[in-house]
Amino acid sequence: MRQLAASTVAIIVLTCASASPVIAASSRGERTVATASTPDRGIVDRLVFDTPLKRFRIERTRAKRIHRWLITSTDGCSAPIVGSSGRSFNFRLACERHDLAYANYSVLSRLSLGVEWNASLRAKVDDRFQRDLQDTCSKRRHSERLRCDAWAVLFFHAVRLAAGP
Repeated sequence: MRQLAASTVAIIVLTCASASPVIAASSRGERTVATASTPDRGIVDRLVFDTPLKRFRIERTRAKRIHRWLITSTDGCSAPIVGSSGRSFNFRLACERHDLAYANYSVLSRLSLGVEWNASLRAKVDDRFQRDLQDTCSKRRHSERLRCDAWAVLFFHAVRLAAGP
């Protein structure tokens, strides 16, 4: 019976998606509190700078399950008319990572959690975005690569001109 109670508590704690504390009874009748993890720049850094683009969606999903504070909402590439993809390019994944970086670094900065969202960090994030765009193009057939590269340059410069700080 104790094993069943302990297993039930573990399942409740692990499956809880709430950001508020969860109170569960332990097998000894004690109350335990499980809370969502504290926002951490290292999690965002790993997803943005250390995760290969082809593994980004998987790692983002894993991170979101563990770190409920992580902002993962995205609109892909918000390029008017063109959107995230065309005949010679598909930048959806690069734009998703870029959105994650902007959203989370700016929030961590506003909450004074070890991040200063400034021109230097923004340039670093945008450089990662540019490399992601270029990597996406490098996997295209030769006949599409030049057009893809041209779109990558356009997307990168649009982000540099339009986004802030």
